[in-house]
Amino acid sequence: MQHQKLSIILLSERMTDTKQYEYLCVRIRGWSKDYSRRLNEYGRDGWELVQVVSGWHYFKREVR
Repeated sequence: MQHQKLSIILLSERMTDTKQYEYLCVRIRGWSKDYSRRLNEYGRDGWELVQVVSGWHYFKREVR
């Protein structure tokens, strides 16, 4: 599995509530049962799908 993981800090407008997010970029091809299984695994691990571009799936989750 090929992926990249980034950590980014996002600040709210008031800068009183700082949230930290992790980002994951994964290339997933095809639309089979394996595709659904992999997406469900990421979801169970707390990843939220943000966007899909040319087979690249971008996920984020809040760092606690």
